[in-house]
Amino acid sequence: MDNNNNKDLSEEILATLRQISRAMSIYSKSLEKHYGLTSPQLIILQELSHDDYIAIGEIARKISLSQATVTDIIDRLITKGLVTRTKNNLDRRQVLIKITPDGKSIISKKPSLLQKEFLTKFAQLQRWEKHLLLSSVEKIASMMETKDYLKNSIKGSSIHSKPKKVIINQ
Repeated sequence: MDNNNNKDLSEEILATLRQISRAMSIYSKSLEKHYGLTSPQLIILQELSHDDYIAIGEIARKISLSQATVTDIIDRLITKGLVTRTKNNLDRRQVLIKITPDGKSIISKKPSLLQKEFLTKFAQLQRWEKHLLLSSVEKIASMMETKDYLKNSIKGSSIHSKPKKVIINQ
């Protein structure tokens, strides 16, 4: 396969990823309209609904967002009265998050993180087609090295991290 063909295909993939990103953004706005929550806020609430208390760092790890981003989202959820923040009795440096009854009430309505249309069409696929889609999306994520970006953003968000020396090749 020549380079022009590869470039054309990679540009088509990028355009498709943009379509997916836009659809997710639009749906997130719909969630906000109906439930008062963005998709990331709902993801965190769903994660909190499985545990009594959970540390911010653990939430960040489970949902693949930086700790700084999760902290900002938690602040907004606290303002809305959907979660509380407390210090760990065993380790006062650790902050634990707990979902409130109001947060549980939203989760009990079972808002979906995926569009109903997508879920309907996905349910109609053959099992092998579902696995093919999953495999393709996982491959794209690994090719984009999202886990490395996440690790770097988590490392960089620590208040204890030292400034890194930057060397620019000219």
